[in-house]
Amino acid sequence: MIDFRTDIDIEKVKGAFAIQDPDITAELTDFCKSTYEWKDLFVNNGVHPIQQQYKQTFYKWIKDSEHNNINGLENFNHTTITNGTSEAFAMFMMKHNTKRIRFFRGDFMMHKIASNNMEMDWEFIDAGMKNDIMVGDAIIMSCPFSDTGEEHENMQHALVRATQLNCPVLIDMAYFGMCKNINIDLNMPCIETVTFSLGKTFPLIGARAGIRFQKEIIDDPVNFANQVGIVNNLGCMIGNFAMEAWNADYIPNKYGEAYTRFCEDNDISTTKCMLFATTRDSKYESINRGNGTTRICVSDYVLDTYKKINNG
Repeated sequence: MIDFRTDIDIEKVKGAFAIQDPDITAELTDFCKSTYEWKDLFVNNGVHPIQQQYKQTFYKWIKDSEHNNINGLENFNHTTITNGTSEAFAMFMMKHNTKRIRFFRGDFMMHKIASNNMEMDWEFIDAGMKNDIMVGDAIIMSCPFSDTGEEHENMQHALVRATQLNCPVLIDMAYFGMCKNINIDLNMPCIETVTFSLGKTFPLIGARAGIRFQKEIIDDPVNFANQVGIVNNLGCMIGNFAMEAWNADYIPNKYGEAYTRFCEDNDISTTKCMLFATTRDSKYESINRGNGTTRICVSDYVLDTYKKINNG
C-alpha cells in the first residue's frame, strides 16, 4: 500500500481554496472559449434569462445533495444573486448596524475586519458564559464552521438562544459542495438569511458566483440590483454550467478516499469538509485561529494523493 506521509508545508495549508480538479478546470476553460453559450449575454440593461435560471439551478443543486441534510431552505422564498457570500455579509451588517455583531472565534476573518471598518460593536460568542448571545445582537455563523469543517459544537445552543432573544442570524454555507454529513435545521425562527457560493467547491472563485436566500424581501442594494438586472451575468453563466455539470456531492465522492488516506497517514484529523483537516500539533501554531485545534487547508495534498492512488 502506498504511504502518503509527507512534510506538510505550512504556507501551502493557509487559507481555504478549492481542489484544482483538472477535469473541471479543463471543461470550464473549454466552456469559456465557446461562442454559443455567451450569445446575447451582453445586453445594455443587464436583464438576462440566465439570472433566473442560475437561481433555480442553485436551489436544486443544494436540495439534490444526498450527503447532507439542509432542512427548511424551501421557506426562504426570496432569492438574490450575490458576489460570493461576502456581499451578503455586508448587507446583513448594514441592516443591523445598530446591533452588536457576534460570531464564533475562528470564523471568517472578514467579519472582524468589516465590523472594525464600519466602526460597529462586535464580540466573539462564548456560549454559556458571560459573553453569550444577548438582546441586541446580530449573529453570523458558518456551517460547516470555518475553523473546524463541521457544525460548530455550540451552533444549536446559539440558534435556540437567538430565537429566544429575537436576535437575527445569517447562516454562511460557503463550504457546501465540499461536505458530507452536514445537518442543519433552517426552520429556526431566528434565521433571517442563508448564503452560499461556488468558489470553494469549484476553481472559479474569481467568478464571484454566490446566492442569498431570505424569508422576506429586504429593500437593500443587493435586492435593488437584482430587480434591475445589475448582477454578475458572467458569474451566473459559469456557475450555472458548473452546477449542471457536477452535483453537490461530486467532489466528496471523487476525492473522499484520497482525503481520508492523506489525513490518516499524516496523523491529522478528518472533518466533514473535504477542504480541511484539523490538528493539535504545535507546528501549526502560527496559523491557529484562536481555538484548541488548528485548521489546515489540504486541497493541494488531496489532489496529489488522488493522482498517486489512481496512477499507482
